[in-house]
Amino acid sequence: MRLTIASDMSFWTFLALSFSTLAAAAGTWTFENGKASVSAKGSPSTESMSFSATKPLTSPLTLSARETLRLTFTLKDDAKTARPHQAFLLVSDDTGLETFFPLSVKGESGKAKVELSHKDLPAHLLSADKLSLSIALGSFGSTPGSIVKIGTVQPALDAAAKVLLEQQKVKDLGEGAIVYKAKTYIQHTFREDPTSPPVAITLVFTAAVLTSLLGLFIAWFGILGANLNHLPKALGSAPISHPLFFGSLVALEGIFFMYYTQWNLFQTLGAMGVVGPISLFSGSRALREVRARRERGER
Repeated sequence: MRLTIASDMSFWTFLALSFSTLAAAAGTWTFENGKASVSAKGSPSTESMSFSATKPLTSPLTLSARETLRLTFTLKDDAKTARPHQAFLLVSDDTGLETFFPLSVKGESGKAKVELSHKDLPAHLLSADKLSLSIALGSFGSTPGSIVKIGTVQPALDAAAKVLLEQQKVKDLGEGAIVYKAKTYIQHTFREDPTSPPVAITLVFTAAVLTSLLGLFIAWFGILGANLNHLPKALGSAPISHPLFFGSLVALEGIFFMYYTQWNLFQTLGAMGVVGPISLFSGSRALREVRARRERGER
């Protein structure tokens, strides 16, 4: 298929538009021309300090009880000035407690400002050694929002301000109230897997079990009068039930041994779930055959 000049131009136009759309979507909400100044009420502002989204304030700001921190900057949607749907100044301490102050934005020029003083800060933030200042911007559309740290501020409290601060804490939370904040990291130490008992104890109980089995066989043959002559007749009447029942009993003992040496509880229960029903059904039929011989007077 041959491309004409018009179709060729349409292709490159479409490619340019696609690239510009992707480039616009790659930007974020940001700001520029930031100025920070601290001044007391009724007195001229001190020398302002500059900052931007890529260059935060180089030194902490000190804010006393009678001073006001004033921040001004220009908001931008990628490369052009604009007014976002949400624009806040985030103030937080080292423990994670934070509060926010909405920015005052003038129209679509993006000119924004915010003022901060001691009376605006909650008592528990005001008592911190230093506070982190961040600008949070976001709006509708494809441009992603951003949270950019611009610097730190240190509240300066004199003796009278500290007394008023403690009174405000009691008023806000009540006497003896609990302050919920981030706790120190807890390192969980899990208990080690249980181990087998000492070999000496194992041998003692093994000997006790073997002695009990030996006594059982002695009583069976010497006192109760066990009769192995009926074994062919029993196997002839129930050729499957008797061997299966005996084999299941041996298997159960083997399961207990494996649980003691290697298996965990879930493996043991799974094996018991298979061998248990076999032992139940084969044992009921084997004992039914024994009962039939007993009723005929064969012992």
